[in-house]
Amino acid sequence: MKKLSPRAHVRLAPVIRVASCSVLALLSLAGCATNSSPTAKDRAAATDSTSASGPQAAPGLRETGPGVERFYRIRTPGAPAIMPDGSLLVRDLPEGVPQVYRIPAGGDGKAVAVAKPKELVGAQKLTNFADGATGYSISPDDKRVIVMTAAGGNERNQVYLLDVLNANPATNLTPVLVNPEVVFRPNGWSRDSQSFYYSANDTDPNNFHLSRYDFATKASTKLLARDGDWSVADSTTDGSRLVVTQYRSSTDADVSILDTKTGALTLLNPAVVPAGQTAGIEPVGFSPDEKTVYVISDHEQGIKRLFAIDLATMKSSKPLPQFDRYELDSAGFSEGRKLFSVSVNEEGYGVPHVFRVQGNTFRKLELPAIDKGVVSLTELEDDRIGWSLSNARTPNLAFTWNVPAEGAFAQPPRQLSFADTQGIDLTSFTLPELVQVTSFDGKQIPAFLYLPAGAKKGTPIPFVVDYHGGPEAQYRPDYSTFVQYLLSEGFGVLRPNVRGSSGYGREFLMADDYKLRWGAVRDGWHCAKWLADNRYAVPGKIASYGGSYGGFMTTAVQVEDTTRLEAGDIKQRLFGASINVVGVINFKTFLERTSGYRRKLREVEYGPLSDPDFLNSVSPLLQADKINVPMLLAHGANDPRVPVTEAMQMAEALMRRGWDPEQIYFDDEGHGFAKLENRLLFAKRASRFLKKHIAE
Repeated sequence: MKKLSPRAHVRLAPVIRVASCSVLALLSLAGCATNSSPTAKDRAAATDSTSASGPQAAPGLRETGPGVERFYRIRTPGAPAIMPDGSLLVRDLPEGVPQVYRIPAGGDGKAVAVAKPKELVGAQKLTNFADGATGYSISPDDKRVIVMTAAGGNERNQVYLLDVLNANPATNLTPVLVNPEVVFRPNGWSRDSQSFYYSANDTDPNNFHLSRYDFATKASTKLLARDGDWSVADSTTDGSRLVVTQYRSSTDADVSILDTKTGALTLLNPAVVPAGQTAGIEPVGFSPDEKTVYVISDHEQGIKRLFAIDLATMKSSKPLPQFDRYELDSAGFSEGRKLFSVSVNEEGYGVPHVFRVQGNTFRKLELPAIDKGVVSLTELEDDRIGWSLSNARTPNLAFTWNVPAEGAFAQPPRQLSFADTQGIDLTSFTLPELVQVTSFDGKQIPAFLYLPAGAKKGTPIPFVVDYHGGPEAQYRPDYSTFVQYLLSEGFGVLRPNVRGSSGYGREFLMADDYKLRWGAVRDGWHCAKWLADNRYAVPGKIASYGGSYGGFMTTAVQVEDTTRLEAGDIKQRLFGASINVVGVINFKTFLERTSGYRRKLREVEYGPLSDPDFLNSVSPLLQADKINVPMLLAHGANDPRVPVTEAMQMAEALMRRGWDPEQIYFDDEGHGFAKLENRLLFAKRASRFLKKHIAE
């Protein structure tokens, strides 16, 4: 079954061609952008001349590198998909907003097209959504394409059928699932390509039920209407059985078999997870004979590993124990179930492995050499493999490789997409060093250290500690426009994976849950102390930065810094500035106002609304008197995850204490800034802010 658009907490399956962007990806990568509305532009322009918070700030400093405009216009056409006629579908933003384009095949009509940004002017622009196409997917028989869009960053994906042979965006779209009050989440195609499965909160805004949309009848059939957050992972050839998941948290889920005729559910967890335990369990799919279901589970030593469940005996086994040392990012079968892939998370690096399938046995297929970085399989067909490569010097380039017949000579892979580098030499970009920071309790915190050219330990420079969102996420050594721009301007960047991050096992992932929250904050503070102790930076010339949960971290470490200063643990404040992007600063109001379907999930992580005293105790807003550095607040007015009122509350609290925080609000954005004009404006303001407060 070709899978469609998974939720962020579900690992990307090999055949997905749907693009998704995390908060910081939206801020730093050329993958999601469009033109801002006049209101957003006017509002941002009106605040552009406001003074910085706190003491008198120096005027903005000149850029010493290629400049923010050139950096933020670096882009690579994304989600390339080869069509039967050799043409290529891509998602790109030459006009500043991501749309779907069709690039014709080579001159002989047979050569596969490639995506070169400067040549997209002659490509066929297939969509013209005001807020861009959030993703697309192709049916197994390559005859249908569905495309998704959401208005103003509100994440309520609407689904259309796209006629790729009609280059007129005004007439080539047919509404399939359209209701502006509903979030539609396509999951995967049926094996005959006549329908697809999706989750939606159409019946109850707080629960995602399962349905099937049939193209013949142009109607949906409800398949499962139980409370919870449900999704479909795979189907049998005849569609009579589905592998489905009920997701409660990153460490607690159920995988079941759904009988589509009777509605009966058969829970598979007992075949893998010991009685009385919960596990982070993710479905992979049916075996070729459909008598076995493969899952990834973290119940064994807390590491995400692959298991095979025999449906007749309900017993499990480990088909690939050689990967037990590291967590698995993903696994999946090709459409014909002749190939099987796993992606291994090795200290943040993504390493793919592909196997030929014979029955329930796997024989390793030798892949061509791939540069080190985060390698993600984007396509897995019986005769073709596609992947994207992202590292500090490679902005998510796509490649394709024809799988040779057994014993045949393998041809080298072909590059499908190329970057618009804006004339900047990407090969000169700095690669990160993986370091380990010892935290307050001896726990080792992995972090990626980026230094500008010529910088070295012992010669302090201004530094940014960049905290990721999630918190069930992981900074990896991939490409970041944000990081490389800062390096070009003489800043260093440290990207830590504090406790609560994914990729390091269940124990580390849960080490910040509920009442353990402040341990992650202390990790974040110790990362700044590590920079000062090792003379990479000096106290007061370090800025905290983060989006979403990282926005909580960037404000919370300021509270910890003041607490340490008042206790006499340090002689001088470590941090000199803070940038909070779409961040949580009051857990109680955040939980009360976030989208209803997200509340249960977030209460598991942060603590329940029934414990307001604890939520207040870890909310930076309630300790705003300890935030004594200049702050930049940025938020989207349509944010369905972290309401814009979070930023407003912090701004008010700081102003009541005499501070004047810089504020940027975009009325056409959600949980992150997708539109190129908005991202450029924010980047310019952030650069100027950092230079004022930590670069002098």
